[in-house]
Amino acid sequence: MAEQLALNGGRSVRERPMELRAFVDQREYDLVKEVLDRGILSEFRAGPMARELEARFAAYHDCQFGVAVPSGTSALHLAVASLGIGPGDEVIVPPFTYVSTATVVLQQYAVPVFADIDPITFCVSPDSVEAAITPRTKAIIVVHLFGHPADLVVLRDVATRHGLALIEDCAQAHGARYCGQRVGAWGEVGCFSFYQSKNMTTGEGGMLVTNNEVLLRRARLLKECGNPRDAASWYYHVEIGYNYQMSDLQAAVGIAQLEKLEMMSVLRRRHAHLYAENLAGLGLALPQEVGEIEHVYHLYPILLPPGYAAQRDWFVQALKAENVLAGVTYPQSLHQNPLFVSIAEGGFPLLGPVEYSDEWLPVTLDVASRIVTLRTDPCLTEQDILDTCYAIEKVWTHMVAENEV
Repeated sequence: MAEQLALNGGRSVRERPMELRAFVDQREYDLVKEVLDRGILSEFRAGPMARELEARFAAYHDCQFGVAVPSGTSALHLAVASLGIGPGDEVIVPPFTYVSTATVVLQQYAVPVFADIDPITFCVSPDSVEAAITPRTKAIIVVHLFGHPADLVVLRDVATRHGLALIEDCAQAHGARYCGQRVGAWGEVGCFSFYQSKNMTTGEGGMLVTNNEVLLRRARLLKECGNPRDAASWYYHVEIGYNYQMSDLQAAVGIAQLEKLEMMSVLRRRHAHLYAENLAGLGLALPQEVGEIEHVYHLYPILLPPGYAAQRDWFVQALKAENVLAGVTYPQSLHQNPLFVSIAEGGFPLLGPVEYSDEWLPVTLDVASRIVTLRTDPCLTEQDILDTCYAIEKVWTHMVAENEV
């Protein structure tokens, strides 16, 4: 008889829940201490630690310039604003992503237009992008989801042929490569998040990278409250800007994290390979690496078979009862989010008429109904991953048996 599930009163796979912690060591402490000893924790136009992180992070991602900001969301907003996107414009985005990818477009009173995703990589589909282009389209935002790069060669070709800006949302893909080149350098601008859960962290923070010096100057102007760097006064402003600064305390942590990013990526890939080895043969759809890429596995997504979509939330609940880490990342398409339902119903009159339809996004709807995401964090041990795999097999065996009765 199968082992009783913890959810039903049985013994859990682990006595205590797994703990997620930032992967830090003495280097972070030492660099933060340097900032504290200096006594200047933050500067308006970026302190020495922030400037060093900008230069080193940009170079690591094959870019000339970096702009440190307080979050991944502010990096995306700064990118959209710096490209001059505004009222009446459309920006194509995937609907299977965090809400910020689309709301930064709304912040500029432009319209997010959703394009469907690829069923294997879960990144935006180039064919769906091309079908969504209209005379009002100004840019495409691609998301390198869960650490797998989008199809950048094709997407860049689509953008070039239609005269569109290509913005890369790299919040989950620090250091990932496509055809030998790191993400972030393929489009006009790349945007990264340094939130606690990301592949490297500053606690909270972000980075914009670019090879375009004109865009760099524009981004710096906007992030510094619209105060030009050659202005004679701190109190001279030429347009509406934003206070998007990163402190030197955050940057100090970021420098230490960047120095170990390669090693942390190796650990994430090792954990992903352990999942693949131990979950093979169960009948679950496991991640595939498509094309000439280097995946960095921010998360490890699996799909339940189509007939089990209605039981997905119970499956995750049962795994959590076994004290392992499992979740649902993006349980719905963004167009189903109340914000975008309101937009489609005319709740944002400045945008004009906006239409969103389930019929345009069949892959997104299917994936969102069946996805379960597993952790690959470098703080986890091999035993943590093996325990998770055992819990999945235990819960899945029960599900299959119940469905056969």
